[in-house]
Amino acid sequence: MSWNPIRLLRKQSAEDREVARFVRKAFGISLRHADFYHQALRHASAATKIKPGLKNSNERLEFLGDAVLDGIVAHYLYKKYPGLPEGELTKMKSKVVRRENLNMIGYGLGLDQQLDLKLGNQDMHDSIVGNALEAVIGAIYLDKGYNTTRDIVLRLLKQYGLDSRVHDDIDYKSKLHEWSQKQRRTIEFKVVGHKNTGGSSVYTIQLLIDGEVCGRGEGMSKKSAEQKASRQACEKLFPRA
Repeated sequence: MSWNPIRLLRKQSAEDREVARFVRKAFGISLRHADFYHQALRHASAATKIKPGLKNSNERLEFLGDAVLDGIVAHYLYKKYPGLPEGELTKMKSKVVRRENLNMIGYGLGLDQQLDLKLGNQDMHDSIVGNALEAVIGAIYLDKGYNTTRDIVLRLLKQYGLDSRVHDDIDYKSKLHEWSQKQRRTIEFKVVGHKNTGGSSVYTIQLLIDGEVCGRGEGMSKKSAEQKASRQACEKLFPRA
């Protein structure tokens, strides 16, 4: 009897079909081994012990995905900037794989809606979503191999503008805090809007200096919105710069 992917899909559990739909929608691939992805989406709070000292959480896959992601980004930068020394390439890579960027992509893909969590009354930290993204990258690597994983990661980096962010050397928020301390001014960031569309969060934040609104920014994370609000304020305060 010939192999029939439709017949195979019907033998899968409802949970397998659900994770297969998510993986296809988020990453554009058909999975082979659903167990990898179930584990990647299982937070330690929902894990069970499978042997002494080891649980079936996403932490091992997160470790693997972190290493795979680092390798993909390092190779991409190495090829794209052949004239740059190791130190500059390292700085560029850190800007791409920083935690807030992974959190942003995770929310954008809707990973927060897919996670298996048992946090009780605790709030879900943004880092849980970024960690899950690394775990899913690890799952894709085991399921589909390096080339497919590389193509997906590079597509996501470009989709979220992270390939160009390596040139952004200005931390506007830090610049403002340094200025406020010297001038004895008070800076406050205030969330004035938060909407969730299609699994993606968008925050709107106002920056107030001594109670007066001096900047406004929107982003898929609070840190991103704060940075944009800070940039707007810097452009007003330091127009020549």
